[in-house]
Order: sequence, then structure tokens, then C-alpha cells
Amino acid sequence: MQLLTKLRSVNLPVLEKLTRNIYPGLFCGIVILILTGLPGSCFPRVKPAIGLDKVAHIAMYAGFAFMSIWGYREPFGKKDKKEKIKSLIITFLISILFGALTEIMQETICYQRTGSVYDFIADVIGSLLGIAFFAFLQKKKNKIAV
Repeated sequence: MQLLTKLRSVNLPVLEKLTRNIYPGLFCGIVILILTGLPGSCFPRVKPAIGLDKVAHIAMYAGFAFMSIWGYREPFGKKDKKEKIKSLIITFLISILFGALTEIMQETICYQRTGSVYDFIADVIGSLLGIAFFAFLQKKKNKIAV
């Protein structure tokens, strides 16, 4: 009973804003988890498969990184340059950690899937592109250096 009383006293507007801001990145992460967890037979064999696969990884992780920080675009605009760079770096680290975990997941628990260092490299490139695109849009919008 005391726990319920303490939970009710938590500052919910702050918690609500935090969780609302996380939705775009969370949605992209769930889509990536679903796609990476599907058996390999669910995807068409297209030649050259290596190029198309890497483009898909780059696109997915560019979207993931972009949407992860996009949810926080309003507070991002109010930060000083040092805090903005810190936010971009944290988003990048979260993105590449997620990429590493999905590759490990594919290698260890997914049916007809294998993890790949090259896929992970594509994930990193995509994450960088997504963050760079976000920074470009913010710089253009705010006319300040990020």
C-alpha cells in the first residue's frame, strides 16, 4: 500500500514527456527487431543480395537513429552546443549497441539467420547517416551550429 502512495507522488508530467518522446525510436526499434527475427526464407533472394542487404541495414539504422533523436527535437533545440553533441553521441552509441545486439540475436537465437560483421558495419554507417541528417535539419532550422 505504501508503494502505491509513493508511485502516485512521482512527478508524472516529466515521466509522461520522457515516454512520449521515446515513441518514434521505440517504434523503429520494434520494427527492426521483427524484421531481424524473421527467418531468412521470408525474404526474397535478389542478386546481388550482398548490396541490397547492406542498403537495407543502412536504411533501417539511419531511420532508427534519426527517429530516436527526433522524439527529443524540442528539448534538443534548447541545449547549448556541448549538450547537443553529447545527445548526438549518446544516440549514436545506443544505435550501434542495438545493431550489435540484433546481430548477436540473429547469430544465436534466430532461425535461418546469421549475424554478420558486415551487417554491423552497415548498421553503424546507417546510424551515422541518420544522426547527420538530424543534425543537418536542426542546423538548417535553427541556423546555429550543432
